[in-house]
Amino acid sequence: MKKVKKLKYPISKTNQHIDYTIILAYIVLSIIGLVMIYSGSMVKAARSDFTNFDPKFFFNSQIRYVIFGLTLFVIITFFTNTRLYRKAIVPVVLVAGIIMFLLMTQIFGTEVNGEKNWLRLGFINLQTSEFVKLVIIMYLAYVYDRRHRVNNRLIPTDVKHLAPFIFMVIIGLWVAYNDFGTSMIIFAIIFSMFFYLNFPKKFSFYVFSGVIGLAALIVGTVIVFKGSFLSDYQLARIDTFFHPFNDPYGEGYQLTNSLIAISNGGLFGQGIGNGILKLGYLPEAQTDFIFSVIAEELGLIGVLVILSLYALIVIKAFYYSSMTKDLYLRLVTFGIGIYITVQCFFNIGGASKALPLTGVPLPLLSFGGSSFLSISIALAVLSVAVKEIRYRRENGYD
Repeated sequence: MKKVKKLKYPISKTNQHIDYTIILAYIVLSIIGLVMIYSGSMVKAARSDFTNFDPKFFFNSQIRYVIFGLTLFVIITFFTNTRLYRKAIVPVVLVAGIIMFLLMTQIFGTEVNGEKNWLRLGFINLQTSEFVKLVIIMYLAYVYDRRHRVNNRLIPTDVKHLAPFIFMVIIGLWVAYNDFGTSMIIFAIIFSMFFYLNFPKKFSFYVFSGVIGLAALIVGTVIVFKGSFLSDYQLARIDTFFHPFNDPYGEGYQLTNSLIAISNGGLFGQGIGNGILKLGYLPEAQTDFIFSVIAEELGLIGVLVILSLYALIVIKAFYYSSMTKDLYLRLVTFGIGIYITVQCFFNIGGASKALPLTGVPLPLLSFGGSSFLSISIALAVLSVAVKEIRYRRENGYD
């Protein structure tokens, strides 16, 4: 196989190999998200002085992020290639930038629902933890691809292979302090990418044990000095998961109504705008429980359509990951596939009581600018990697 650094990937030629099904799924999900956010939030917005009683408040806010996210998606997809992301300066800037924003959030951040993970930057509220997921994928892909090139293979006994993963786990634990749900997605990405590298089982066992031990040490230290690693709000969510109907008008209020909304949807749903549970029974209908609104108004058929669109993106990501020998492209496509899969799993699982509530948004559908922008950039990077994989295969480089 020819070395990537000797290959030339003119953007005009690689653009001929863009997989437009990924773009189509992205656009359709974004449009569905706008429709369901408006449907799920219009009553709440019309009743609140915070929104100036404007029923389109959340819709208007989200559409700005959709336009911005779509613009970023087009620029990254059509006007860049992976030669840019393979430069050493890129992962350095990304990691340094995300650490700086996490630190700023810790110092100057705003607390929402018991979690201090929002940073006010001018006219927007930025949830820094949303961007950590993509930074981790691109950092690990660069580091291990670089090491593979230098040694022509990854040496399993080289302890230096531990450092990048431990570094990312520490960042994940930092995020967990204020955003437990997002940290679970981060850990899933880290460990999935580690096992995807297919190190010997013995080495993997030692690494996994070491990371678990380090995590236990950090969690134990926090418990000793703080009394608990999880906030009261997070502990209440866990208790609600096990006993939602013990307090249906208190802690279990949202989850019980979420389950009612899902069951109320039936096969074809109540119709867009006709859902009942969003009328004050689901206080976070446009964010954490957007899936419940979708299930009630679009029914099982609508849910299956949306899940099919997610599945299309994820299957494409895993498929292209298996189609190339280039380690960087394999790790990027696989990591983004895991990112989308796990985030959907946690959101839908929480809304349907398959998992404890984590507060993570449903990709492209939930209200929230940070989440939408993070997913948009991730899918753009996926599209860039895919067009390069297809270009390489057609020209005999793989």
